[in-house]
Amino acid sequence: MGLTRSSIAPSEQGLASRQGVALLVLSVAADVNEIARLGKDFPWVKPAGCPRCGQPLWWHGFVPAYFSCLLEPVLLRRLRCSCCRAVHRLKPAGYWHRFRSSITEISRSISHRSESGRWWRALPRTRQRQWWRRLQRHAGAVLGLFYGSTVTAFKALISDGFIPVSLSFDCDNSGTGPPPYLSVSLP
Repeated sequence: MGLTRSSIAPSEQGLASRQGVALLVLSVAADVNEIARLGKDFPWVKPAGCPRCGQPLWWHGFVPAYFSCLLEPVLLRRLRCSCCRAVHRLKPAGYWHRFRSSITEISRSISHRSESGRWWRALPRTRQRQWWRRLQRHAGAVLGLFYGSTVTAFKALISDGFIPVSLSFDCDNSGTGPPPYLSVSLP
């Protein structure tokens, strides 16, 4: 049995295999500490259907995720839609996509910094500094130069559908599109 060469270039093979696959994060009512305690035995509730196409979802293993309240990674459940080929990850409610700190921790840090002029001691200073700079950048760009206090800007951006401490200026900052770089399969 001889080897056959594909007529598709290696750089295009990687793209073809990833077309239509998006990683979506679905919020579920669950406690992070309970998920960490039970591990893979946590009773995840499967959504009724795929949010993109409405078809049934299949369990697709686990993925490790880090949260600021825990030292070890927590195994979150993944689901796959066989129709639209989307891969979804279940994440506890109260956390923004791609953030390890909860929304309440972030808002507490922002309000503490706004009121006292100091960083909150419970979280790393570098992380809080990053949130502060991103919030100021978002507030200036979206709300204008005179947006009032930082806490009111934070709440206004959340009510407009933004993640105010994210790098992205998109509403909901989902990042579910294709990656900004080309996938290249190596020989």
